[in-house]
Amino acid sequence: MSPHGAEFGGVLAARALLASGIEALFGLPGGHNLPLFEGARVGGLRLIDTRHEENAVFMAEGWALATGRPAAATVTAGPGLANALPGLAEANAAGVPVVVIAGRTSIAQRGRGAVQDLDQLGAVTPLTKWRAECLQTERIPGAVAEAVHQARSGAPGVAYLEIPQDVLGGTAAPADPSWPTGHTEGARARPVQGDIERAIDLLSNAERPVVLAGSGAFFSGAGGALRAFVERTGIPVTTTSVARGLIDDDHPSCAGGLVHGGIALASADVAMVLGSRFNANLVYGGPPLFSPGQKVIQVDVRPEHLGGLRRPDVGLVGDVRATLDALTEAWTGPADAHLPWVEQTRAAAAMSLESCDRRCDRTSMGVQPGWLAREVGRFAEEHAPCTFVSDGGDSVVWGIAFSKAHRPGTNLFIGSAMGTLGIGLPFAVAARSARPDEPVFLFTGDGAFGLSAIELHTSARHQLPVVVVVVNNGGWGDVRHEQRMWYGDEADQGALLSGMRYDLLAESVGGHGERVAEPDQVRPALERALKATGQGSPSVVDVTTDPEVMSDLMKNLGALGVM
Repeated sequence: MSPHGAEFGGVLAARALLASGIEALFGLPGGHNLPLFEGARVGGLRLIDTRHEENAVFMAEGWALATGRPAAATVTAGPGLANALPGLAEANAAGVPVVVIAGRTSIAQRGRGAVQDLDQLGAVTPLTKWRAECLQTERIPGAVAEAVHQARSGAPGVAYLEIPQDVLGGTAAPADPSWPTGHTEGARARPVQGDIERAIDLLSNAERPVVLAGSGAFFSGAGGALRAFVERTGIPVTTTSVARGLIDDDHPSCAGGLVHGGIALASADVAMVLGSRFNANLVYGGPPLFSPGQKVIQVDVRPEHLGGLRRPDVGLVGDVRATLDALTEAWTGPADAHLPWVEQTRAAAAMSLESCDRRCDRTSMGVQPGWLAREVGRFAEEHAPCTFVSDGGDSVVWGIAFSKAHRPGTNLFIGSAMGTLGIGLPFAVAARSARPDEPVFLFTGDGAFGLSAIELHTSARHQLPVVVVVVNNGGWGDVRHEQRMWYGDEADQGALLSGMRYDLLAESVGGHGERVAEPDQVRPALERALKATGQGSPSVVDVTTDPEVMSDLMKNLGALGVM
């Protein structure tokens, strides 16, 4: 800091991020955002540089999903921002609190065809919750603080802030008004008492009530409140999206994730949905997850998110954690009235898992992908605490089905209805950066892995090792299935890849890699891969699998009408 209190704009931004609770910055440098990279170095903000801007935003999203706290990414102007757009689209659709700070053409060069000049605010408008530009160096701290607040307040989402190169690289004393500025953090809205009473009336008179916890419950930090509510009321719960692990899958009242808990939800006479909207992920509030005659209670912090494709019988406007606290306080019924129903929901989830098991044990040509997911899931359980990440088309279904979640933020997969692939490795690296002492396992399809495999280099450079298991079926399996179903067995153009050696990618960055072709080779390969990560190296176990095997859920996806 100069004698007059003036500071470099990049330092002002980095310190404002730190002051707002941002613990790590993911990004790729360029001429327009270099001042922020220097500011992070000088200001002591942890910086993880990536190989692609899209993956920088994915990593910020992964950090937020792993921790429940907002994260930040930075990209340069023009093509740097354009490369990041899929990341913004995904994180915003998933409702994840991510701040993206982009460089921008200097004010003096606007409209002259300058290098990397682009209408960036126009480009990000449909992909962000909030967007702004800062045109004065002294206002950078306030602008950054506002971006973080907007990302995490209310319903979370992407907050985009662009700062022109000359502003970010300028020098000024921070603006210091003589009155208090900023926001009151931690304020939580509760529904009106009459709505609480209506919800209690529905739940207490239900024979088969079920709670479905979604991402809004996770970002509300509602884990303790959810457990307290479930244990006070005896109502069973299933979880979806990033809410996996908000209540332990092994909790007596938990039916696990929606892949297995969906049977209980479909059988319920009253369903209470916490922090999820009725989009394609919930089949628009209809069958097979929700029955037409079912009573629905929906809780959301944003009133405009209530209802739509499925109108709730009771809509509760409030923070999920605060709402659960209010419902628990208002409950006067016994805690054991639903014990037989809870046992039925657990039995139904167990039947679903057993059905997956039977499919895995069928004869296949090469390693059966479901069997592989089960083996990797069991191996991860043996080395808990850990994080399990699933990515791909069909592979994500197998990964979710055979992995468990015991804590929030430890079972990660695509949480939005965007269907974005390639998030796996960025999420895994981010999870390892958030919990550096715990192993991270990524179960991914070969197509999805190829979209972000270059970030093995980021994993190696920053010593954030992960175990990657590639389901190598030589193609885009779900796409190939649809092509053949619609156009005949010969129609697979564009869906075929090759027998590429993904394990060699790990070796190319100094990591550990090996190709596996037989089931009895899988467990020893996982042991060696995990040992290598203990020495700081990323590991890839490339498993050749049967290309003809497809999960039942993926086979029937078209019939659900979600695309």
